[in-house]
Amino acid sequence: MKNDKHPSESKNRIIVITVTVLIVVCAAIIFVSYSVFQNYLETSLIRSSEASLRLVSDSIDSDLANVYRLVRFCRTNPSIADYIDSNPEPGSVRSVATHNRISEEFAGNSSSSYIPRLAVVTGEHFLQIVSTTYSSTADLSAELPAQDFFVKLLDADDYDFSTGFIKDPFYRNGIQVLPIVRPITYRFSSATGGCLFMELSSALFTDAFKRYQTEEDSRIYLNLPGHCYCFEEGSLQEVAGFTVHGTVSEAALLSDTMVQKVTDFRGVNTILATIPIDMNGCSISVSISLSRLHSQQLLMWLGIFSVLVMITIAGIIFMRRRIAGEKEKNDLEYKMLQSQINPHFIYNTLNSIKWMATVQGSEGIAEMTTALAKLLKSLSKGTSLKVPIREELSLLRDYCTIQSYRYGGTIGVDFRVDDPAIEDFSIVKFTLQPLVENAIFHGIEPKGSGHIDVHLWFEDGLIRIDVTDDGVGMSPEKAASILTSGNETKSEFFRELGVYNVNRRLQFEYGDRAGITISSTEGSGTTMTVRIPAENTGN
Repeated sequence: MKNDKHPSESKNRIIVITVTVLIVVCAAIIFVSYSVFQNYLETSLIRSSEASLRLVSDSIDSDLANVYRLVRFCRTNPSIADYIDSNPEPGSVRSVATHNRISEEFAGNSSSSYIPRLAVVTGEHFLQIVSTTYSSTADLSAELPAQDFFVKLLDADDYDFSTGFIKDPFYRNGIQVLPIVRPITYRFSSATGGCLFMELSSALFTDAFKRYQTEEDSRIYLNLPGHCYCFEEGSLQEVAGFTVHGTVSEAALLSDTMVQKVTDFRGVNTILATIPIDMNGCSISVSISLSRLHSQQLLMWLGIFSVLVMITIAGIIFMRRRIAGEKEKNDLEYKMLQSQINPHFIYNTLNSIKWMATVQGSEGIAEMTTALAKLLKSLSKGTSLKVPIREELSLLRDYCTIQSYRYGGTIGVDFRVDDPAIEDFSIVKFTLQPLVENAIFHGIEPKGSGHIDVHLWFEDGLIRIDVTDDGVGMSPEKAASILTSGNETKSEFFRELGVYNVNRRLQFEYGDRAGITISSTEGSGTTMTVRIPAENTGN
């Protein structure tokens, strides 16, 4: 009989399907990989920058803590409160003693080098500590209240840094300082009797920034209320604010870190990580190096390309295996069809022999001829790969009838079907006959006589069929070779359709759950077990 499906058609179909799937998979991998790696690269750079920036903020906060401790001392020390109450003349004992106490505390503060000027000011007098290289003869009690920032900073509920850095108003060649003004109350009253005036040097921040390693295109910033300073060439330069145009979601390590996509003062789009410092409304920021991001993106694309090459190679190998498997399957089906004996004149001749045997009283010949005729008729009808199990059992019974006569009744075969519903399910055609034939030739024939039991039942959602003989058995090596290399005697009835090929056909059709297993003990017999899914005949 002719196989209608040309092998080249199956090959082309497999190639088209495989290439299509490969293209879809590659496109999906490119999209997912780009999204995942892009996010991973940004997140990694952000977290790396944030970790370094955290060290800078900790350094600044440590110095600020010392500054605040000095401020608290000046506002709460009893000697200074008594000085405010008494408002002594400059050069008096109390004035000198108070100045010495402040100087002692100032000298013991590890951040005093960042405080170029500290003054306790009353309505008429003041005590001042100023670095030797940064002196001044200004009358702070008169000139300080006249400064634009004085009232605002004095009346603020907390530290107010909104003035930003200003040039020291009390020294002609003064450096850029951050002014701090806090009230000092009378010792036994909540009324304000004087104030503390302090100048913070920008070096408190720039010294910390110098320890931060930045890329050439990266910038670090100090953000004060209403002011933004960029650290450039060792100093702070005020720049215009940032234009925010989006956020990076959940990229930061800590909840107090803000990450934004911004356009900086140079007009460059970048990613900005911002960490608050221990100053009311103030923070420090760093822009992520785009050169590092681009270099890592290049590595990302190289990685994606490598993955795609591997997928392509794997797809080609898979396609070749599928083509080889399809060819092997077609070859097996061709061998099965080739082995079928189809000529109708043989069937008609056998019917004539049967009629003659019946007339002459040769019942055995008639029965054997009838079985062979039915067997040949079953072989000759249809080209379906699957048939109902009842048809497969009918073919097998006819075959067993012929073999029973051939061996002179020395072989007995029993059929057991635990559930009649099993016979309604389908099975690949010509599955069981090679197993029974193998049991006869390899098990019972060397022994001289024996029995075969064909048992069908449901097991774990599958249909299980055991073909068990009480013959001579075989070694484990022999059993393994039958299923792995087809090393068994060729079938007499179906040319080259032995147990090995049957097992391959089952696995091609049903997958890895289906197939044949062999259990044998030398001298005791062999059981060949077939497992197939329970499929309706219409499937």
